[in-house]
Amino acid sequence: MKEIIITIASLMIINSVSAAEYFRERTIVGAGVYYSGTKSILFVDIDGDKSTMSSCATTKRFAIDSNTPNFKEMVSIVMTAYATGEESVDLIVNTTCNHWGNAQDLLGIKIGKMPW
Repeated sequence: MKEIIITIASLMIINSVSAAEYFRERTIVGAGVYYSGTKSILFVDIDGDKSTMSSCATTKRFAIDSNTPNFKEMVSIVMTAYATGEESVDLIVNTTCNHWGNAQDLLGIKIGKMPW
């Protein structure tokens, strides 16, 4: 039974990782936080090609909500990158639009020349 649970958990992790996409070496051209009544939403817009974004992301922006454990850190990094004009921003995103219906889900961000 323990082996079955481990196998199922491993498959779930593999599926969630395979659903992730990267947008590398970008500049944040817009960022903002919106309060929707029950949670805050961070929206992020980047420069460059957005053709690989999920079809649900009709606004061609990314979002993460305040129910996500790393929300405050994400806001801090996004605003720092935007304010400094950092040109080496990497986003890792999910292929879903669960945080906000028309924006692709943001999972992680890094700035600078550091590898993931």
